Amino acid sequence: MSEWPNTRLSRRRVLQVAGLSAFLAGCGAAPDRPDAKEIAFWHLLTGGDGERMNAIVTKADTEMPQARIKQVVLAWGAPYYTKLAMSAAGGRAPDLGIVHMSRLAGYAPGGLLDPWDLNRLARYGVSESTFTAPAWKSSIVNGKTYALALDSHAFVAFFNTDLAGKAGLLDSAGKLPEIKSLDDMKRLGTEFKKLTGKQYGLAYGFLGDGGQLWRLFWTFYSQHGATFDLQGEKFTYDAEAFGESVETMRKLVDGEVASTSAEYATASSAFLNGDVGLVFSGVWELPQYQEAKLPLGALPIPNMFGTGIDATWGDSHTFVLPHQSNPDESRRELAYEAVSRILKNSLSWGEAGHTPAFQPVVNTPEFKALRPNNDYAITATYLHYDPPSSFSGSGSNFMTQFGSVIQNALIGQTSVQDAVSDFAERVNVLISKAVKR
Repeated sequence: MSEWPNTRLSRRRVLQVAGLSAFLAGCGAAPDRPDAKEIAFWHLLTGGDGERMNAIVTKADTEMPQARIKQVVLAWGAPYYTKLAMSAAGGRAPDLGIVHMSRLAGYAPGGLLDPWDLNRLARYGVSESTFTAPAWKSSIVNGKTYALALDSHAFVAFFNTDLAGKAGLLDSAGKLPEIKSLDDMKRLGTEFKKLTGKQYGLAYGFLGDGGQLWRLFWTFYSQHGATFDLQGEKFTYDAEAFGESVETMRKLVDGEVASTSAEYATASSAFLNGDVGLVFSGVWELPQYQEAKLPLGALPIPNMFGTGIDATWGDSHTFVLPHQSNPDESRRELAYEAVSRILKNSLSWGEAGHTPAFQPVVNTPEFKALRPNNDYAITATYLHYDPPSSFSGSGSNFMTQFGSVIQNALIGQTSVQDAVSDFAERVNVLISKAVKR
């Protein structure tokens, strides 16, 4: 299971996840280290992600006889972020935590996090040079580094290589033809549709899902070279780029090559069943596609606007130091060491779809041999995180507001222009509330 709440689970899988969370919540070191200092590590990783993190943390724990890393797993989304904020504000913060990079602006300026000491990090081989520019730049708030990225997870296009080969679409290197326009994309979908004889050729699940709508939009909008300003007194945006991005999404889900009303699970199932040849989704879906033994390829979402700008929506799980008024310096030193060890052993994290943020791992032959992981790893170098604010980011109301408005434009219940105007009004309300706090 990915961290994303829109992935449907069977009752059995829910019980497995619940059991894993209960197990991790009690994780600690073996009792033969009575003098070891306990390092409390809070995160929101469950299912397959939780299992992989547990393996990496267990290895780091074994390598640190003077420490016991205790994992505490909390519910994804608002429950996690609320509890983390309350622990930091109330003086009961853990030694380490994980937050999404997109939520950093809501935590660092308010004193809920402590900055990382760059000199201290350097002693463990962790520095600006070991991360991509987007990950490092986004971790800085008011001149201080508050986050260390574990990964980047982008929005990409997965395709079925068997279907693509049978349709005569692959070149000698096994790549799809270059896509430079929406017409190119729709022609690709038409070829898949002809081959399978199914109703659609491409899949994009968005119905009732603000996160999925936002991810594709922010990819398209960023490919225009445009951004949002959510930190002033009024919402500032590029109206032309906004409108063209939404209009392109609307034309993509035209009922001919992609469904006008596909949910997240519907789109994933269509791809898993071989009913469509390509799906737009997040890299966290890679494990389930591989588990199904799909012949799988992947590529970054192509720029179809002629701007020549490489850009895609993305986010990162990051390590943070929740604020402690009087930190135990020996425990904090162990927290630095623990994070460095986790970063250096993140290859298995990358095997599951996320691109490791620690570049020495990405540059290893082992990672470069991973397919299709390495085919989209380049996205980490031009990732566009959500616009920073106290109310945006992963699992936020901002995404919910975006989805409820923009979906209406895609399914034809309102015009693109009206949807853009409606969303702008809603964001201005969010900004006004943030300013009043």
